[in-house]
Amino acid sequence: MYDSLKILGLGFGATEVELKHSFRRLSRVYHPDKHKPGETGLSLEEATAHFQLLNNAYSYLREKI
Repeated sequence: MYDSLKILGLGFGATEVELKHSFRRLSRVYHPDKHKPGETGLSLEEATAHFQLLNNAYSYLREKI
């Protein structure tokens, strides 16, 4: 659970609304279709892998919160 919160930039006690806002904000940055290598410093493959981590963390935390 701690790792999922850390990936989304949240701390313990985060609300469902904070979870949703954080996921949406980060997904706009790392989504493969919207990714800008100059902003993140990641290649398309790295951004895709990071987006998958975000998605997994979000799915996991939605069940727990």
